[in-house]
Amino acid sequence: MHKKIRILKKIGTNGIVQTILGWLLYLYVLLVYKTSRWTIEGARDEYVKGDFSYLITFWHGRGISDIFLKMHEKVEKKVSVLISLHRDGRIMAAAMNGVGIETIDGSSKRGGAVAALDIIKALKQPANVIALAPDGRKPGYKMTEGLITLAKKSQRPIVLSAFSVKRGMLLKTWDRFLLPFFFNKGIVLLSEPIYIPSDLDQAGIDKWRQILEDRLIDLTQEADQRIGFKGRISLRMEGK
Repeated sequence: MHKKIRILKKIGTNGIVQTILGWLLYLYVLLVYKTSRWTIEGARDEYVKGDFSYLITFWHGRGISDIFLKMHEKVEKKVSVLISLHRDGRIMAAAMNGVGIETIDGSSKRGGAVAALDIIKALKQPANVIALAPDGRKPGYKMTEGLITLAKKSQRPIVLSAFSVKRGMLLKTWDRFLLPFFFNKGIVLLSEPIYIPSDLDQAGIDKWRQILEDRLIDLTQEADQRIGFKGRISLRMEGK
């Protein structure tokens, strides 16, 4: 059994295999979208049209939220997602590419500072959207200060995003990834733009980190409740 697991892990590190799995994930998500009824709330015109640039964030386990948004709305902006391009990250990157979402390499080997500079540079240009999960590493549903720092330095707003479905499965992964089923009902909720003050000290960053963590958990649980997701759990308990 252990030998089989090692073989599967080795196969999973192959770039070609990762790309194929990513496209299969994209096709799966596309079929979920096409066979389901969707409600999108909070998608302001400035989110999809014009020169407005912003950060959009969602929990790692709800990482296909922006794929559904991109499929539903005609987003006339350049959309990029911060992903660590190793193993699972490459699979997700290939799925994102299927809907025209580009990737920014957030791998630790490349260096977080380099990725941050790429993001800030992109946000200072018009009509750019940067998507990222604020709980990019374990534990899930615990926001790091990276998102707050990016918003502070770029002076571009944060938009919180959450999706849920009536029927789906929470996988037993560290991020409790939500896998939606076909022939479903789905919902995507977006917040208003949230601006982070430019003069925050460390205490201010910590305060805003907790505020946005609570708001993103509340938004995600609201999506679960409103759509009637039967497998919903307390995300606050998950993050402990």
